[in-house]
Amino acid sequence: MIAFTILAMLAILCAIGSVIAGVRIANDLRARGKHTNPALIRWMVFKYMADYKRITLEETGKVGPLYNQCATISALAALFAIAAILVKIILS
Repeated sequence: MIAFTILAMLAILCAIGSVIAGVRIANDLRARGKHTNPALIRWMVFKYMADYKRITLEETGKVGPLYNQCATISALAALFAIAAILVKIILS
């Protein structure tokens, strides 16, 4: 049971980190003149990530650091959530 709790907490922390990274991406896009909707950040984070990647590639020739941060944290959140569910199913 402790493994499930640890994995679930890690998934929650990563999900929160993903939201924070999404807000930072939206703020960066807003600073660059792109319209973003603050109320819909959680549902539009992947669209904003794609826009951020495209814009930073055009400006600097490299993907901006917030893109990799958000993508990695989102993937970790999904991984930990799936692992927590599997642990719960296997140990029940």
